[in-house]
Amino acid sequence: MNAAAFAELPDDPGLRLVWPTPNHRLFDQPERYFARTRANPDYGRPGWTRECGRRFHRGCDIAPVAPIPTGQRTWVMFTDCASGREYSSEEPTWLADDDIFAVAGGMVTEALTQPDVSTYGCHVVVQHAWPASGAIFFSLYAHLASVWVNQGDHVKPGALLGRMGQTSSSADARNWMAIAPHVHVEFHDADGRPFNPEAFLRRYLPAPPPRPDDCMTMR
Repeated sequence: MNAAAFAELPDDPGLRLVWPTPNHRLFDQPERYFARTRANPDYGRPGWTRECGRRFHRGCDIAPVAPIPTGQRTWVMFTDCASGREYSSEEPTWLADDDIFAVAGGMVTEALTQPDVSTYGCHVVVQHAWPASGAIFFSLYAHLASVWVNQGDHVKPGALLGRMGQTSSSADARNWMAIAPHVHVEFHDADGRPFNPEAFLRRYLPAPPPRPDDCMTMR
């Protein structure tokens, strides 16, 4: 991953995020937190994770807790990164059914409900402020099936924004989301520079409680 492609995260310990979806596996089971395909386990992670490291991914794609099988299949083109050879594969398709929440309080600056207008499909953008400096940053939630807020709304941390879906103006993107359903999440500073969303979530989400097997037994 090319860290230089992302803006540096501010040192603001006052920011405490809320989980953007019911999937809370980031810290203990990241392989189940990010969307993945059979050929690319890093498909949903940020950075140079697409097309064998040739395409940069600004967001992170958070997988649903329990994707629903459709019983149908679709064809996609995978790439063998060792040889560069492309090959077609018929893959099972899935539906997502998770709610999407605002990671912090703020104001909705965009609430697009027309799925064919943007490659982000139906999406929501929320403007927030860093607690220490008051500087602005933004969070984006894309490919939603439904949007339940309006532009100009003021939302609290954890406010319900919409429902995970597979919307996009790109038919190819919709096809990939059928085999790897997710919500695409991004974070940007006031100048539009992206933060590494995985690092952002890891730094500002509450630390998970220790598991019982991590604790020493008192005798």
